[in-house]
Amino acid sequence: MYAPAPDTFLLAECTSKYRGAWALEIGVGSGAVTEELAANFQNVAGTDIDLASLAYCRSRNRKPMLVCCDAASALSNVRFDLVVANPPYLPDDIKKDATVHGGSTGVETTIHFIESALPLLSRQGAMLVVVSSRSDQSALDAFLAEKGLKKKVVKEKRLFFERLSVLELTF
Repeated sequence: MYAPAPDTFLLAECTSKYRGAWALEIGVGSGAVTEELAANFQNVAGTDIDLASLAYCRSRNRKPMLVCCDAASALSNVRFDLVVANPPYLPDDIKKDATVHGGSTGVETTIHFIESALPLLSRQGAMLVVVSSRSDQSALDAFLAEKGLKKKVVKEKRLFFERLSVLELTF
């Protein structure tokens, strides 16, 4: 399970400004962001590939519907007003850790999460994604352009070794 860290709290802070009927968190981890969604949305779903994360999230909050799956692969027939994700975003290194390393350039998992969520995002909806200055932003930008998505930086946080950004993606 991914323990809450500065990126978790940054995403939770950004999430608090959104309201609506349906919200989805891809990769619930500890459930800290899911709790924020549950306070602001009528219906909340969360996914994770780690059963322990889902169990921990369930113990903290009974409201969200939780599903064990890869990204949003098990969901269909629902349109979400907001989708949020804090995917592993660092480029792989010798000590690969699936909770923080998102592929050779750091954006492969992010792209996978976005692609999985796009069919579920309402046309007026938004997706919030955490990215790092250490990952290949040009590859992510090319993917977003290919999918016709608009990108806006909602908030940034500078750490001693990177800059974290929360991106809002819309159609």
